[in-house]
Amino acid sequence: MIDFKKARFIVSAPTLKEKPADGLPSILFCGRSNVGKSTIINNLCGQRLAFSSKKPGKTKLLNYFLIDDSFYLVDSPGYGSTQYATLTTINFAKMMEDYVKEPSLKAVVLLLDLRHMPGKDDQAFIRYLQRCGVPLIYVLTKCDQMNQKELNEARKIAEKIGITDYVISRGDIRSLDSLKGKIQSALR
Repeated sequence: MIDFKKARFIVSAPTLKEKPADGLPSILFCGRSNVGKSTIINNLCGQRLAFSSKKPGKTKLLNYFLIDDSFYLVDSPGYGSTQYATLTTINFAKMMEDYVKEPSLKAVVLLLDLRHMPGKDDQAFIRYLQRCGVPLIYVLTKCDQMNQKELNEARKIAEKIGITDYVISRGDIRSLDSLKGKIQSALR
């Protein structure tokens, strides 16, 4: 049983060439800039490992966190508009192209803030990941900032874009038990 308590930062890698060479499985966290990737990693592990910021676009590398000495949670740069959009978009696309072919990748955790309808880049990225055949775990973030009506609307948006199985993140550890279970299943 993975308990996510033994967690530590290992390396920041600009490409897969610099990833840890131990061959352990990995779970990649992806999503738009400022969607809450680092926050969810910190909440899963019960400690501040990943740097989170109010400003989008701070994460520029693949950040590897070793969990229970058995697998990595990998915090990826966000996609979407930042002040570095052109270079970041090119680097992100190349990173993802390489990573989805990586044999150690067991699943992609795709975080979505559905307080707004996903844009064309969100929908294109979802379709790309679906075509790659990598197991996807969808997480609806920022749900702690939604009232019941807004949460119901977010669920309708998810359904409209073809996402029916997802985890709702309310920004606390207990709401992430479902995500922990999905990650454990992906690692089997």
